[in-house]
Amino acid sequence: MKKTAGIIIGVVAALMLVSAAYVHSMSKKPVVKDTFRIGMIAPLTGDAGFVGVGMKNALLMAREQWGDGKYNYEFVFEDDQLDPKLSASAAQKLLNVDKVDAIVTVGHAPRITVPLARQYDIIHFAIAVQKDIPDGVNNFSHWAPSVKLNGLLIKEMQKRGIKKVGVFRTTSLEAWVAYYNDFLEGIKNTDIRVVTDQTFKKGEKDFRSLIARAKPTNPDIYLIFVETPELEIVAKQIREAGINTPFTTLEGFEVTEQPELFEGYWYVSPVEPSEEFSKAYEAKFGKRPPVCSPNAYDIFNLLATAVERAGSSPSKKPATAQIARELKKIKSFPGALGDLLVSDNGMVMSGVQVKMIKNGKPIALEH
Repeated sequence: MKKTAGIIIGVVAALMLVSAAYVHSMSKKPVVKDTFRIGMIAPLTGDAGFVGVGMKNALLMAREQWGDGKYNYEFVFEDDQLDPKLSASAAQKLLNVDKVDAIVTVGHAPRITVPLARQYDIIHFAIAVQKDIPDGVNNFSHWAPSVKLNGLLIKEMQKRGIKKVGVFRTTSLEAWVAYYNDFLEGIKNTDIRVVTDQTFKKGEKDFRSLIARAKPTNPDIYLIFVETPELEIVAKQIREAGINTPFTTLEGFEVTEQPELFEGYWYVSPVEPSEEFSKAYEAKFGKRPPVCSPNAYDIFNLLATAVERAGSSPSKKPATAQIARELKKIKSFPGALGDLLVSDNGMVMSGVQVKMIKNGKPIALEH
């Protein structure tokens, strides 16, 4: 009997040892992290390719600086060359093939991606000025509001005694249409007036007839709401026509690889990125961070912060609604573009500045 009891005790002890060893081995087993996949649609080639490359670089730098978090973060980059058809096919690929959890867009892509973000229930972050893009549910944006940009533009015009404005603008990009409409609204109760408004579609190369129509109106300044490469062509052809009237714009002089065309001209744009961001970007990529790159950098950090706060387990990433809730709780965030606030409607607010192109680079003017 004693012998039997001893055997039973031995078996139980052995089982306990095996169980303890199993528990110990399980505790040593690495946690399998879920992956949060972010797609980006931007021009990576073509005339505006430097904008998309800057965004891509900034996203990768932000991810590298983020380090080890609760989840893995991966990117899928799609080149749309600022072509709406390519934007649409890129969005479908990211959603149906790559199964991304979030998309970052710029240019024509934001308007295409807004309804898709709702349909597929993902987070969409646009670098866009249009106030009806963010909804705080699926769609968010990170750019200074058009009303804020135009407010400072008009204030600077009044300060400089500008009363007659000549406009050259494309109707192909929705952002420029929004900028112009808000400009017209903003000057209603001022002595500023538009004396000529010349419009054209993307792809136009000969602006001489438009310039001839605008010239007799003798504006104090030309307001150019045009993207590259038409921006550079318009500027060159105005000068070739013997017109020395100064230029201004909202942000446009930063979206060019020929800033020398606008040397010495003032304009209004979102605030310059922090020195810390600019130095880190230049050290890593050997060049000044182009427009939209600080926005992309901020977007990753905002997204990752919200994902990490919303998630309860590394093995299961949070749902879109949970991430959106956490994003809207962010009211003071140290970003590349200053202290950021995410409004309830999903707009990330940042400041605006009067700037000037000096020695080929944008500098903030003291006011």
